[in-house]
Amino acid sequence: MYRRSFAAPVIVLCMLGLSSGARSRPITLEEAMDIAVNRSARGSVIRGDLDVAEQSYRAKRINFYVPEISLNGSLPSYAEDESYRFFYGSPLKQLYRTNDFGLTSFIQLKQALLTGGGFTVKANLTANESEYPNTASPGFFYNEKNRQGFFQFSLDQPLLKPSESKFELNNRKDDFQIAALTRVEETTALQKEVIEAYVGRLQTALKAEIADVKFESAKLKADIDSSKVRDGVVSEETWLGTSSARLDAELNQFDAHSQLTEKNRQLAMLLDMDVNENLEPIAPVVDSHPTESSLRQLVSNWESSIPVKKAELQHRKSERAADYAAGSHGLTGSLTANYAIGRGKVEVEGQPNDNINTNSWDVALNVILPIWDGGASSASVKAARLSSEKSRLEYQKVQKATRAELEGMVNKYNVSYRKLAVLQQQVDLAESKFRIAEERMTNGEISRITYLESQVFLLEARDKYLGELKNYLLNKADLHGRFVS
Repeated sequence: MYRRSFAAPVIVLCMLGLSSGARSRPITLEEAMDIAVNRSARGSVIRGDLDVAEQSYRAKRINFYVPEISLNGSLPSYAEDESYRFFYGSPLKQLYRTNDFGLTSFIQLKQALLTGGGFTVKANLTANESEYPNTASPGFFYNEKNRQGFFQFSLDQPLLKPSESKFELNNRKDDFQIAALTRVEETTALQKEVIEAYVGRLQTALKAEIADVKFESAKLKADIDSSKVRDGVVSEETWLGTSSARLDAELNQFDAHSQLTEKNRQLAMLLDMDVNENLEPIAPVVDSHPTESSLRQLVSNWESSIPVKKAELQHRKSERAADYAAGSHGLTGSLTANYAIGRGKVEVEGQPNDNINTNSWDVALNVILPIWDGGASSASVKAARLSSEKSRLEYQKVQKATRAELEGMVNKYNVSYRKLAVLQQQVDLAESKFRIAEERMTNGEISRITYLESQVFLLEARDKYLGELKNYLLNKADLHGRFVS
């Protein structure tokens, strides 16, 4: 019975409430939600946090299948040196001048391994041109050109310790899931702000209309008492009292319309609109309410709620950090292997070319056994274990509290729904009373003051309904925001 909307009366009130002559823009609550979540700067920031976490996780995961590739190099460099020194077998230190022109570049491929190690391939290319004096023939210079290229293969595999790569990958995966849950929470918080601002704007428009009606009523009473005091029917003190009440009603009218303008500005700012945008909210209609069985199902699925899932992920991260810290303590080691192959040519003016062919490799097993570090390692392990224990206790606390919170939220949701039914009946009765008063005033049976009192009664009933409707919508958003759709 209480699903009827007050859209038409509220539209009129909004048009009366705003003093600006700008053309009003009708807007529904669903449209306001969509603008705030999907088209506002704040909604963009909320989505951006999740995008960053997702990109970070995917980049780390892809790195286990596709290597990181980087190209490094130095711009051509020129160096000149003129100094006293021994040079190429010269028996005496003399003033020599040399210059060098060089270029260095390399491309590197780095592949992370699930075992925690890394495999690196580096291709280098160097080019250098040097000019230096010929000490055997004073006054003559050598011009030397050096071109070299070589490949270097490196493997670095930690031993007797957990895989750092897998540790970071799992952490980023959990961070991504936490970010997804956080996005739902932040979106819900934004939706609740929109509900507060939207319904608050509707209520303020009603309050402005109530202030208008009360001012008209107070003005009529003051005018009547002004006539009565001239006829000696009432005392001057009574007339002064009604005149003071009229002034108070006028001040309340100013305040109400000022608050209406401010509420409109707040809603526009929340939706990233121009602050002077004359918004015309349409009262939401409660079309349906979840069945008791579906609400009970939400409570029974408390383990899948966002607070519990976030606490579980945080606990899992803390446990992983503690295990990693403990595994990295004590005897550790690493296996390193390198292989390099190089090819190059040195060209010196007036001398035969010198080909450079190099091959080298090495394998090393490095072992580290900490003997004493002042207790720093054991302290870090203990701190990690303590952090894990704290997260476990927090996880258990959230588990215990969530079910009770969901029970309370469902109860508030249902109570608010039932209160809306009662308040709608009050609105219907107030409307009937107002129609009767309107007919009786037309027939001259009651005064306009009595008619205005009926109108105030109706507007106040609608205001109470909107206040409970706001609570209902907030409870609904809060409850649904505890779960991922």
